[in-house]
Amino acid sequence: MANRAHGIIDGLNPALRSTVEQMLLSGKSTYADVIDYLARHDVAISAASVCRYAQRYNANAALLNVAQENFSRMMQEMDKYPDLDTTEAIIRLASQNVFAALANTNEDQWNNLDKDKLLDSALGLARAASYKKRTDAAVRAEADNGLDAVKSIVFQAMSKERPDLYKQVAAFLSEKKKDGSLRPKKEKAP
Repeated sequence: MANRAHGIIDGLNPALRSTVEQMLLSGKSTYADVIDYLARHDVAISAASVCRYAQRYNANAALLNVAQENFSRMMQEMDKYPDLDTTEAIIRLASQNVFAALANTNEDQWNNLDKDKLLDSALGLARAASYKKRTDAAVRAEADNGLDAVKSIVFQAMSKERPDLYKQVAAFLSEKKKDGSLRPKKEKAP
């Protein structure tokens, strides 16, 4: 957990701090403007304090923008491929980011790159994708086993009491199981 900030701006009431943050984000206000604004509200502060707060605040805003962009890209992937689940979308985005970073790496950066860390990251992505596929296969097997168990119980009773219906239902379920339409479809992300 990060250390909690204790600067002058951090201690302002929320409305005043919000105005200062908007001034910093706008790019139109200088540190002197922020100092003057706070002075009008009886808060004395140095340019260095405003600078430190602005650096921290802008870094946090940049991280938030990156997170929002990644989430937006994940949702676009999921919209493009409705059967794609969240884990697969995250793995795809992570892979794309790794390949983009490698493609944009110049020779000096490549020479200074920690190859072991890169390989560990690539192997981690491969393991995550493999684990996802194994888990999906296990879930499918469990669903198929559950369907078979229910089918067995219902069919035992049906075969004794309604043999004609039993044959029709068995044929219908076998056909649907083969084409995969018995599994629930995912709703498309909004």
